[in-house]
Amino acid sequence: MLKELIENKCIDIGRLLLLRAKELQIEDNECHILLLVYNLKEIGVKTVTPQMIQNYSTLSNQELNKVLGSLLEKKFIYNHLGAINLNNLTEKLLDKDEDSAEKENDFDLIAIFEEQFARALSPIEINIIKEWKNSNYSDDMIVKALKEAVKSQVFNFRYIERILINWSQNGVKQRYIEQDEPKRTVPVSDYKWWENE
Repeated sequence: MLKELIENKCIDIGRLLLLRAKELQIEDNECHILLLVYNLKEIGVKTVTPQMIQNYSTLSNQELNKVLGSLLEKKFIYNHLGAINLNNLTEKLLDKDEDSAEKENDFDLIAIFEEQFARALSPIEINIIKEWKNSNYSDDMIVKALKEAVKSQVFNFRYIERILINWSQNGVKQRYIEQDEPKRTVPVSDYKWWENE
């Protein structure tokens, strides 16, 4: 599916590369060379070689070899019969999106715990949360177990883990059905103080 999208020019790899270069730790010279190779392939050059890149780049031969070596080492490109291939780059550009979304979800879960505990979590506690996620507990279930522990005023990871284990064994998603707290209305007296003189 992704291969078809790229072949049909639905995904602009050049633009994606510019937007993700810093995230993927691609230096400016490396990004320049990758864009150059990408554009040469776009205009129909099938076999892009280092000598061909040298014709379009202001980098010296030594600098170009250093940049290409770095890109090979980082596995953004590979050498296929003397030509430069960008398939690894496109895969990394598209895979990075999934990885960053997963990291963002982990960060949100950690932020929720830190907010509820009113302190920063230790690396051990962060690993415990990751273990829960690896054990196929959903983020929602973990947060509900945290809220259950906070309601009981127990700020302990073992307690939360026991809740998760108990719920998974019994097929329960939460202990209580969450209800909105009833709003209190303060009665307003209809006393007309200005008339009682």
